[in-house]
Amino acid sequence: MKLKELRLLNIKIIQNGEIIYNGTTEELPEELKELEYKKIYFEGVNVIAEF
Repeated sequence: MKLKELRLLNIKIIQNGEIIYNGTTEELPEELKELEYKKIYFEGVNVIAEF
């Protein structure tokens, strides 16, 4: 699933152990919308997506 398919969520995107985005899915930069995640899980009220 691609990140652009997620809606109305706070999301933190982690790539190689480094946070590359922290915000809402509606404000994702275009270059991140097409990424397909390896792992996704909830941490409190946030969704964490890892690549």
